[in-house]
Amino acid sequence: MDDQNHTPPVRLRPTTEHSIGTTAFFRNRPLYDVLLEELKAQGKNHYKLLFHACSIGAEVYSFIIQYALGGYIEDFIIEISATDLEQGFVEYARNGHYPADILIGMSESERSFFADDGANVSVVADLKQVANFLDASSFLDFKTDQVFDVVFLLNTLIYVPEDKQALAVDKIASYDKSILVTSAFHMSTIKDDLVRNHYQPVLTRQQEIHNSWTDRRMETGTGVLAPGIYTDWRLPAFSEIEGFEYKYCALFRKTHL
Repeated sequence: MDDQNHTPPVRLRPTTEHSIGTTAFFRNRPLYDVLLEELKAQGKNHYKLLFHACSIGAEVYSFIIQYALGGYIEDFIIEISATDLEQGFVEYARNGHYPADILIGMSESERSFFADDGANVSVVADLKQVANFLDASSFLDFKTDQVFDVVFLLNTLIYVPEDKQALAVDKIASYDKSILVTSAFHMSTIKDDLVRNHYQPVLTRQQEIHNSWTDRRMETGTGVLAPGIYTDWRLPAFSEIEGFEYKYCALFRKTHL
């Protein structure tokens, strides 16, 4: 990327009667950089990607922008599908209109993908065409006949108990043939869930990616969890604790037996 903006990403917190869709544009640039290099290294000319729990689309559009700015269009084509539990969030993402202050957390190059109309900005038409926002679906109930090269499940497994996390990873593995991108999960069981499904951690820039979750980077607490949250969403400082390769990782590559 030709110019970097180190201003923290602007947090968006859309809500419905049943859900809070906390998200941000460019929430973790190093994560997507490593993923794009992984795809380039695989050497295919076309990849299918699926975003679960896409909220209002910020992370979907961020990935597409990083793909474009990194020049990866010369290496491979991406085909993106995305969905969320809340239909209202899906419609918001399809429309691609956001408060103008999201630009504060972006570089000049990143801002060029938005049309500014005063109090709001809109994702440019070419960018919107890359993503196909599907009708609402839970990642637990999602059904597909397709097979994807990459599946994203970011910052959402904390909202289900451990047994549902296990079911989710098992199910995703049935239609994900290469890479799982996930974060904010049950750390005590995530290794078992991933290993059972033949996923191994990608440790490239692991500590940098860990530290880039700036809205989660704080010491874990011992207090009572909020209703509907089943494990702590906070991340302590990076260290090589037992199982850190899984607990403090967000990118996992599937091994094929």
